[in-house]
Amino acid sequence: MQGKATIGGHPIHPMLIPFPIGFFVGALVCDIILAFTGNPFWPQVSVVLIGFGIVGALLAALFGFIDYATASMPADAKATATRHMTLNLLGVAVFVVAFWLRLGNNVSSAGIVLTIIGVLVLAVGGYLGGHLAYHFGVGVEERSGGRPTSVR
Repeated sequence: MQGKATIGGHPIHPMLIPFPIGFFVGALVCDIILAFTGNPFWPQVSVVLIGFGIVGALLAALFGFIDYATASMPADAKATATRHMTLNLLGVAVFVVAFWLRLGNNVSSAGIVLTIIGVLVLAVGGYLGGHLAYHFGVGVEERSGGRPTSVR
């Protein structure tokens, strides 16, 4: 069940998702450090990380959508993929608002709360993405016997 967005037979979407995840979680870590230190350096880093995370997430979403549109999936896998996509786009939208709020005031309480909410929403969406790969085998190339290959 592989979509068309591949390089050398490997799906591109899972190659890209670690970057926005790292950026968004890194932003949250910077906010936690801010809470303990009060150092104005950390919220500045957080805003930059959110900006990079948004760009990376939209790039990953592009390739994810190509896979969504081109991979043949059973109805239950497609429903899970739809929830995965919807939650992740919602999470990115939350980060866009957080970024906008924090550009003028990088210690904006609302922006920091939205950063926390964004990470939580993306965690649920990411769980669903893992479920697609590990339970349904989406993005996994099948062997000649019809079974997905596995990494051991």
